[in-house]
Order: sequence, then structure tokens, then C-alpha cells
Amino acid sequence: MSADRGVTGRNASRDWIVWLRSYDDPESSLTRRLDVVRRRIGETLDNAGAAPVRILSLCAGDGRDVLAELAARPALQASAVLVEQDVRLVEQARAQAAELGDVDVRRGDAGDPATFVDVLPVDLLLLCGIFGNVSDDDIRTTVAAVPAMLAAGGIVIWTRGVFDDRDLRPRSGSGSSTRG
Repeated sequence: MSADRGVTGRNASRDWIVWLRSYDDPESSLTRRLDVVRRRIGETLDNAGAAPVRILSLCAGDGRDVLAELAARPALQASAVLVEQDVRLVEQARAQAAELGDVDVRRGDAGDPATFVDVLPVDLLLLCGIFGNVSDDDIRTTVAAVPAMLAAGGIVIWTRGVFDDRDLRPRSGSGSSTRG
């Protein structure tokens, strides 16, 4: 993956601030995806019980998914590391995280494990908004690395929009679908 937000190919020069504005449209597919991701994060955090939760979000953007869920659970013992390349998004995430406690927003390449290896393994790994923007080989490499990034019983939440014929989800036969 490239150093530009871990993105290669057609989206390497995308303006991520402009792209994130789609979240402000309640009818957009990104808004619907954000709702699902937040719900899954919330379920994971609610099921953690009294145990501390370690969170890593790669290509975290402005952190609007995980930070909102942490803010909704002020008593939760959690530490979070958000990794983002775009300096503007890092600044926005840091401003949002300022009152949340143990949240570290790092500016760096999410494709470089040196950026986050010090926090592994984690209980919750977020890989949201990545797989539609990197090469097929990078997707395979990332998915193969996930088990080593998670603590026992850890959860990974990832998203993948299907915008072209590069859909890598497994096929199990005619008329069936697989959730990714």
C-alpha cells in the first residue's frame, strides 16, 4: 500500500474531506454503512463487561465511528488507537477525542505495521473504508494478517463496498450471497 492513506490505484489522490461529506447526507450509502458500523462497535463494547477493551482503527478518518461509541459509554474502560494519514482528518479526530480519555490519534500510514504494532493484539479491530480503495493483493494481505492482530476472542469489523467487478467475497452458488 502507498503512504497516501494506504491507498493505491484509482483513489490515491482522493480528497478524503470531500469524500467524508457523504456521511452528512442521510440518504447516502455511507451514512447507512456508518450506522451499521456504529451499531456493531456498540454491541462489541456493550458485550465487553468490566474488562478493559483495546481498540485499533486503521484508516480511521475523523474517527466518527468509534469515537461516537466511546463517548456514549463514559464508564467503559477502553483504550483506542486511531491511525490516519490525512493531517486534516487527524486534527479533527484529535479534537473529538480530547475529552474521551485514553484515545491516541496517530498520523501515519495504516499500511505500515510499525505505526501500530505497539498496541497489538487488540480486542476490536476496525478496517472500515479501506478495502474499496486498495489493491486486491493488499486486501488479501490485510485479511491474512488479521488473526495476528487480535487478542483471543477479538472482533474485527470491516467494510467493503461493491462498486465494480473486483468483488472478492467468496461465492457459494447461484442466488446466494456472503456477508463481508
